[in-house]
Amino acid sequence: MSLTRHRLKHVAPLRFGIIFGIVLGVAGLIMVPFMLAAGGFWATKQPSLLGIPWLFFGASAVFMPLIYVLAGFTFGVLLAMVYNFAARWTGGIEYYTEETE
Repeated sequence: MSLTRHRLKHVAPLRFGIIFGIVLGVAGLIMVPFMLAAGGFWATKQPSLLGIPWLFFGASAVFMPLIYVLAGFTFGVLLAMVYNFAARWTGGIEYYTEETE
């Protein structure tokens, strides 16, 4: 068993942005039911608001995954650019792999 040493010196910013956007979009989809439940509990304690909280929480449930995807893409691209800049100074992240049969 021999370990092979590798260095991660560059991350493609657009590819990383796409992956990070998809991951945060899925996280946004997972959070929607919890947000709707919390909003429902809050809205039932405020009967004088006549359904306005449901309108707000419903609209945010529709748009939240989209906003998470866009934010994930943007921050993913920026994070990859910062990593590439830092990797020039430090040489990147070193990791080891092992070949198995």
